[in-house]
Amino acid sequence: MEFLLGVPKPFHFHVISNIFMGEKSNFPEVWGLGLGLFLALYAGFLNHITPKEPALDNHSGFESTLLGLEMAETPKQVQDLIGIPDTIDFFNLSSEYRKVHYFDFGFIFCYLAFLTYTGHYAGRKVRPIFLKIFMGMVLLLVIAGFADLIENILILNVLDAKTPEEMTPSLEYLKPTSQLKWFCLFGYAAIVSVYFWLYEKSWILRTASVLFFTGFFLQLFSIFKTNLLELSFPFFAIGLVCSWFHYGFSLAFSSLSKKT
Repeated sequence: MEFLLGVPKPFHFHVISNIFMGEKSNFPEVWGLGLGLFLALYAGFLNHITPKEPALDNHSGFESTLLGLEMAETPKQVQDLIGIPDTIDFFNLSSEYRKVHYFDFGFIFCYLAFLTYTGHYAGRKVRPIFLKIFMGMVLLLVIAGFADLIENILILNVLDAKTPEEMTPSLEYLKPTSQLKWFCLFGYAAIVSVYFWLYEKSWILRTASVLFFTGFFLQLFSIFKTNLLELSFPFFAIGLVCSWFHYGFSLAFSSLSKKT
């Protein structure tokens, strides 16, 4: 039989061989596509299980209760978010925040893997220069990941505290640790944005470049006005989606995609 559904047999064989032999499908992009999708689902899950309303009030103009907890500086700010110990609100909210931060330990490694992939791929066109800078970029990610781990431990300590006095030692380090984490992550994205702007012609990546840089400056000025940090997240998130769409989706099955 010469044709199957009106298409010659050799065509079927060619398409199937391209998919499995890698002529049309590049593993780095397919891997990035899957990792980005998993990261988005993981982030959505964490957002779903995060309490949306504070027990009493949030601070510093934050809408996000999770950011409010990360940036808490005083026992009162924490108690406004999760309630007073030995109350029903405290028991329920502290349990929910514990669950969020237990799952967040796994999320740390997922976003570090995705950002490493994006940064490595961004520099493929300027390999000699890029390799000299990439180690410094990786160091930023290592610091961010380590700070995130410490942040989770500090928050768990705060949630376990029964009195304001027990919270104070962890709260002394909580906000600076969170700020260090976000500075490193946004700083990494800002460096990637320079590569996108200088060496990529894709309008999607040019858009991501502007978004990353805007997010970085908003995060930088959040040192003086804390709730600017929350405003920086949409720029960061949409920039990541643009990067994922281009490297993961647009190039995943393109014969023009280059090996890294």
